Formats: sequence, structure tokens, C-alpha cells
Amino acid sequence: MSEHTAARRHLVSILTHAILILFVLVSVLPIFWMWMAAIKPFDPSVNNPFAFPTSLTFEYIKEAWTTGRMGGYMKNSILVAVPRVFVVLLLSSMAGYAFGKLKWKGRNQIFYFILIGMMIPINAMIIPLYYNVQQLGMINTLQAMILPYFGLSMPFACFMMRSFFRELPDELIESATIDGAGKWKAWLYVMLPLTKPALTSLLIFEFMWSWNDYLLPMLMVYDDKYRTLPLGLMYFQGEYTMNTSLIAAGVTICTVPIIIVYSIFQRSFVDGITAGAVKG
Repeated sequence: MSEHTAARRHLVSILTHAILILFVLVSVLPIFWMWMAAIKPFDPSVNNPFAFPTSLTFEYIKEAWTTGRMGGYMKNSILVAVPRVFVVLLLSSMAGYAFGKLKWKGRNQIFYFILIGMMIPINAMIIPLYYNVQQLGMINTLQAMILPYFGLSMPFACFMMRSFFRELPDELIESATIDGAGKWKAWLYVMLPLTKPALTSLLIFEFMWSWNDYLLPMLMVYDDKYRTLPLGLMYFQGEYTMNTSLIAAGVTICTVPIIIVYSIFQRSFVDGITAGAVKG
């Protein structure tokens, strides 16, 4: 390898890392600024919100948690997100196994029919969905924010899990059948453990979508005690509009659970993406 070629590759490597660092800074700086704003004293006379704090305080986070009722909103968000994620993962793993590995009449037609749900925006379904929930008597309940998304989330979840199951070799099911395992045992003990990367990726997607969901809670919930974090943050911001530090503290509380979940499942999430879990 000539010195000219080595120098050119070194220059390309430097430029590549510089661009990547730039994108990292663009992604991280808003979060960093928000956290700094949450723990620095609020001074209305200072017009530079990007200035570094001269002192730190956690009083705004405490006030947002108690006075701003962020603690209650976070509890509701957890009660909505956990069952939604669990049920979607369970149903989509079974549906993905059925559509990806089992042979039965009408399999492809039903799968394509389910995929239609990915083409219809939720805005087009809001009015009939609201009336259905109202007729079931679930307005102003946590169930109104959980049950509809079992159906709304399934098209993408089925598509993702089916793609992953199709990448697994059929010989695994044949070996399990020879050993006396039926379809259910083959799914539970042989195939399901192998889909951990895909399930982890889907878990992060579903948790993030559920945690940040604003439209459905806004339409289905009017009582403050059932509001989730995004909806509660809207009213919180209206009440404390002038105090940017207090608003930043509320936003910080909203973002911490997502960062924690992603940090825990980061390695499996990357494995799931690179393993082709979202291939067509």
C-alpha cells in the first residue's frame, strides 16, 4: 500500500469520525441543555437560556414531581405502557410464528389484510374509535388508552415478527417435531428464545410509542387522575409557562424512563436490527 493511499484512507477516516461526532452533538446537545435548564436556578432577568448554570438545584425536579403531579402521571404511563407492551409482544410473537412458519390455508391473504392497518393513519380511525370506546363505557379510564392499541400496534408488530421468524431455519421445527414437540411447544421452547433480539427491538419501539403517545389520551381522558405524562405535561406547561426551569424539569422526568429502558436493552436492540428483524 502506497503512502498516498494510506494518507487518503486516514483522511477519509478522520472526516467520517468528524461527521459522526457532529451528528452525536446535534442529538445530545438538546437533551444536555434540557437537563441543565432543569437543575439551574430560574432567573427571569437572564435572557440567555443556553448559559451554563452558576449553581445547581434539584428543587424544580422535586416541585415538578409533587406540585406538578408528575409522579401520578408517571404511574399512569407505566400502567398503560406495561400491559400494552406485554400483550403486543405475546400476540405478535404467536402471529409471527403462525404467519412465518406454519402452513395453513389463507395464511398470506390474512397477513396482507392485517398489513392494511399500517396504511391507514390513526387520524382516520379516531372518530369511530372514540364512539366504540364510549359505548363500552371506558371513557376516562386507563383501559381506553390500552385496549385500542392492541389492535393499532399489531400490523407493524406482526410484520416485524413474521420477517424474523422467516429467517430462522425450518429444520429447528422439524427436529422439535421428531422429538415429540407439538406446534405450541416448538414455538415456546425452540423458536421463541431465538427471537429475543426481535422481541427486544419491538419492546423498545412499543414502549417508546406508548410512553410518548399524546393523541389517544387527549381524546379519551378528561379526568386529571388518569392523565399520562405527555398529556399532563401539556397542562403543566400551561400552568408554569414563565418558569422554563420548572418546565424543563417536567420534560426531564418524562425522558428518563425511555433512556433507562433503551440503556438496558441497547445491545439486544442493535442485534435485532442487524439480524434483519425489520426486513421485508
